[in-house]
Amino acid sequence: MGLRYRKSISILPGVKLNLGTKGASVSVGKRGMHYTMHTSGRKTVSVGLPGTGLSYVKTLDSGKKSSKKSTKPLTGYRDGKSNAALQQTAAQELAAAQQEAANYAAYVDELKSLHKACDPEVDWRAVCDGNVSAYGYEKLKDIAIHVLGGDVEAYYTAVERMQPYEDLRDFGSTFEFGTDASDFAEVQFGIMEEEVMPVIEVGVTQSGKLSQKDLTKTKYNDLLQDYVCSTCIRTARDTFALLPVNTVYVHAVKTMVNPATGLDEEETIVSVRFTKEWFEKVDFERIDPSQFMSLFECRMKFGKTTGFAPVIRLVSGQ
Repeated sequence: MGLRYRKSISILPGVKLNLGTKGASVSVGKRGMHYTMHTSGRKTVSVGLPGTGLSYVKTLDSGKKSSKKSTKPLTGYRDGKSNAALQQTAAQELAAAQQEAANYAAYVDELKSLHKACDPEVDWRAVCDGNVSAYGYEKLKDIAIHVLGGDVEAYYTAVERMQPYEDLRDFGSTFEFGTDASDFAEVQFGIMEEEVMPVIEVGVTQSGKLSQKDLTKTKYNDLLQDYVCSTCIRTARDTFALLPVNTVYVHAVKTMVNPATGLDEEETIVSVRFTKEWFEKVDFERIDPSQFMSLFECRMKFGKTTGFAPVIRLVSGQ
């Protein structure tokens, strides 16, 4: 129990000075009724009936504001303005996370959907007759008759002028075109695994935060296979659209370490013989690029946990 100190001193008749541990006060009045003024500013009126034990005490307003601090817990509390700002920040963070996840999903979808786009097909007879006004075809007029005649040199000129694989430069390198016959063409490209393949997947947590985690080996290789196969299909589609050929050989190559020599060597990982007949029958918006390859003569060694392995490429023209 804490100690308290109180002492009363009579300084005038009916006037007392009261001393205590929390300050001093002056009382004016006589027994049964007195008026007290405390140094804290508190003022008290006391009225009592002597001998009865009955009394009335009223504390008058001191005019000072209480300095007592609010006991309302502050953790998690904000006023209306601050809370609105907090909600805005959370909303912006959620929107940014959703946008980043959407961008990632769109990019992954693009890697698997390169085959869905295609250059417009060149009508060489119309070009030869001068009936085509589409942009770019003007530069083909002088070779149209030669292309229709199966001149392979004219094929090379058409590829050089129209650059049919230019749209794929971000997804495949060193596109090389070749042919020595009028009924087929051959294209080789290098895959750009390190440049284009993501190694993480991006999403949004239930709390609205951006989530990034490593792609599993299986997911990574599945996406890699779709990207390579989709690029092969798109390469063939653009070739069929430009040249009057019935067969296109596409070879995807990759620089790999030869375990026998320890040296980096360019290896063929996919070699496929596409025929125009099948390309005219399918809906490219709905196909699975990796499964589509099974419709053709195709050499591809692929494991979901191991990825691609080198293959012996098909011999064109056979």
